[in-house]
Amino acid sequence: MEKPKLVLLAFIVFILNLVWEFSHYRLYIDLTGISSILHLILASFIDLFLVLIIFSIISISRGRVDWIERPKKLDYWIIVIFGVLIASAIEIYSLSKGRWSYTELMPTILGIGLSPLIQLLATAILGLLLIKYVK
Repeated sequence: MEKPKLVLLAFIVFILNLVWEFSHYRLYIDLTGISSILHLILASFIDLFLVLIIFSIISISRGRVDWIERPKKLDYWIIVIFGVLIASAIEIYSLSKGRWSYTELMPTILGIGLSPLIQLLATAILGLLLIKYVK
């Protein structure tokens, strides 16, 4: 995979996370004390970084980066597993430290918000699907 396409994939994943963060923000009570816009932009960059870590894990395990052009079922499963594990760890930590809480609108699974639980895996997989259409 060419470097410009990898940069474009990163940009797509960032934009997807930015849209996700802004559209789901009403499900949270932000207790960080920083501006909500700044918080959402920073969170989107962190989400991009986390997705890139997941992609790197797959690239290292496969010994190449061109898997991105033809992901296998196992690659998607790795994205799902790591996405859920990373999101769960972040949510459990942040909720316990009082960084944020959920409004009554947030559906939860075992006390973890459904929106953040699926965000990393959803934006990573959608990014992979969208990059296939770039020539």
